[in-house]
Amino acid sequence: MYALYAESGPQRKKTLVHVLDLLGCVVQANSTDEALAAAPDTIRSYLRYLHRHGEAVDPNEKIETRLAEHNTEGLFSGQALWPQDLKPLSPAALARYVKWLGWSRADLLALVKGVDEKRLRAKPAAGRSLRDILLHVLGADKSYVYGLVGPLKAMGEPTNAAERGDLDLRVALEEARAAAIDRLKALTPAERRNVRKGGQSLYSAHRVIRRMLEHEWEHRREIADRLERDA
Repeated sequence: MYALYAESGPQRKKTLVHVLDLLGCVVQANSTDEALAAAPDTIRSYLRYLHRHGEAVDPNEKIETRLAEHNTEGLFSGQALWPQDLKPLSPAALARYVKWLGWSRADLLALVKGVDEKRLRAKPAAGRSLRDILLHVLGADKSYVYGLVGPLKAMGEPTNAAERGDLDLRVALEEARAAAIDRLKALTPAERRNVRKGGQSLYSAHRVIRRMLEHEWEHRREIADRLERDA
């Protein structure tokens, strides 16, 4: 039984549902009912993704869900903080999840490999270009990691260079994630335990890694749909 954690406004329209037992698994829809209904298929897709990378999960297991908590404060999507985010991140969990961060970025880069600049910049009838989505992922990663540990030159430099157009976006995505993983691997016991406040957000090791995985999962699926490929 997978516990679902939903966030939406009071009218339960656009909703983000988190599957915290599968860190990084998240589904977004235009209503709470739609998001909850889509959760089992999304969970199965996420299990297939993890299984493909060697995790001991069963993508064919029976999937049952329950709504464990629903935040209806209308926060900016992804801003809700869950009880699990406030718990210290164990060394074993950290080691496991930084591997997932590596897999996630490798899959994203494989997805856009060979896509030329013209196609990256092409504006669809609705939504952002592929390049803008990738820049968004890159920038979000930077804000998450900076919120947790402060500025990180090895991550900021390729991110800023890509935003200026001075570095190939895919090179920047690879270099920035590698730098983030190296820094996260080196988190001290205090950094794995503490919660930092930055602006309107709270940052913990668990929440930052969760959001990096969730955010990339969402946008990897978006890009895959656009390219008619498997995420």
